[in-house]
Amino acid sequence: MKPLPIGIQTFSEIVNHDMVYIDKTDLIYQLVKPQKYFFLSRPRRFGKSLLISTLQAYFEGKKELFKGLKIEQLETEWTEYPVVNLSFAKCKSDRLEEIVKFVSKTLSEQEYELGIVREVENLTEDQKPNISFNDRLQRIIETANAKTGRPVVLLIDEYDALMLNTITDSETQKAVRVHMNNLFSPIKDLDPQLKFVFITGITKFSQMSIFSTLNNLTDISLYEKYCTLCGFTEQEIRTTLKPHVEALADKLNCSFDEAIAKLKVRYDGYKFSDGETGVFNPYSVLRALDSRIFKNYWVETATPSSLIALLRQGKFLKIDELEDIYMSSGRFDTPIERVTDIVPFLYQSGYLSIKGYDPDFDQYIIGFPNKEVRYGFSESLIKNYIEEDIGFNNDIFRRSVVTAIKEDNPEILLTHLQDFLRKIPYPDADPDKYPEWYYQNLLYAILATCGLNVQTEIRTSDGRIDFVVFSPKSIFIFEFKLNKSAEEALSQIDEKEYAKKFSFENRKIWKIGVNFSSEKRTVDEWKIEK
Repeated sequence: MKPLPIGIQTFSEIVNHDMVYIDKTDLIYQLVKPQKYFFLSRPRRFGKSLLISTLQAYFEGKKELFKGLKIEQLETEWTEYPVVNLSFAKCKSDRLEEIVKFVSKTLSEQEYELGIVREVENLTEDQKPNISFNDRLQRIIETANAKTGRPVVLLIDEYDALMLNTITDSETQKAVRVHMNNLFSPIKDLDPQLKFVFITGITKFSQMSIFSTLNNLTDISLYEKYCTLCGFTEQEIRTTLKPHVEALADKLNCSFDEAIAKLKVRYDGYKFSDGETGVFNPYSVLRALDSRIFKNYWVETATPSSLIALLRQGKFLKIDELEDIYMSSGRFDTPIERVTDIVPFLYQSGYLSIKGYDPDFDQYIIGFPNKEVRYGFSESLIKNYIEEDIGFNNDIFRRSVVTAIKEDNPEILLTHLQDFLRKIPYPDADPDKYPEWYYQNLLYAILATCGLNVQTEIRTSDGRIDFVVFSPKSIFIFEFKLNKSAEEALSQIDEKEYAKKFSFENRKIWKIGVNFSSEKRTVDEWKIEK
């Protein structure tokens, strides 16, 4: 089997080391021919940097790297163009001075390659930021054009990384935005000297207000013909990755199709258009096939710190509001620098995905794409609620919770949860700030992160069930009250006949009324019937 390119984002390295490459070059050929300015939004670890690297190799005329790929049969004129590649993905700082130094260093690398000496060569790295970024970028492009006699290809990867680093500091973000707007301001006026411009990011460019002068960008983020440009389709996994899937099936002692089904449940479900074609998370698929173990690989490495910061600022919402959200196309452009609506940010971060489209109202249906991401959001919620290490990662606690469910012992489950909730340092001293659903979210996050099958707000003919936990042999129906009584909660389950929803199930039904106390900030009492 060819080795898998785990974490490798350089196209030439993948080809030269004969690694597995999911061939997207036919889409690249379609992209580069008709137009000139493009923007693509995709979550972290979805292959944006590899796409940029592939574009660079193509425009540098490295035909030998594309031998046997789809574009070899499509492209008849291989021409070498100068390429300026600016990547901001590696900067993790939220300090203005460090961000400015990083941008300056990125430009210095391009200036060095082009032999630009002017005043830059005699300055220290601390002094270089004083030279206008827009002047430096303009000089880079003009020099590349003059030296080669050919128009320049400008590739910008993760343009918004520096803005996202400062998402909870409005003053610093404003200053960063000024610098980035200054950096990109010459692009439109340099049009005669540019061959192709491609910009990637997580958030859409209209949200950041830094491309105000570059109003001719074509945003292909929701274009159906480019919806598989990043990510793996099922067909690509079944063919290009077939030997690795077969090895996974052998390890799991299952059939090839069963192995595909397991990958689908965990890592599929991403859609980036109003069409039917979806993709798997490429990073998680590669990691799972390489280790032959199912884990939440993307969640562990791609959760943006900015999301946790927003949740801690109070940008949280009810879990059930994240399923079947109807979202107009305009909502995708909600300004991210002053987040009042976290749903577009969750979508662009990869926590939510398009599940369907209603053309009559031009509305997208948004929800969790797969099991890994649902788990990941639970982890993010936990990090929002719990800023300190209070033992949640303790395997003993998790095993106790899971064992209580498996052994049909909700009494023990609630005892563990009650003790755990008492330890949580709530971020606000006012107990009246937290509504009933806040506690419901917290319980959901705890149980889902323990690996249990949890669903919230399940609709019935006479209302909605707050919370249901499913095990192989039982169904646990929870109704929650805040500052009332467990008896009242249990009575609602009976009055609204919630158990009838599951009457066809050949499983034991448990009815559990729970009361939260805002004063005690934990489960106050509960009552159980079966």
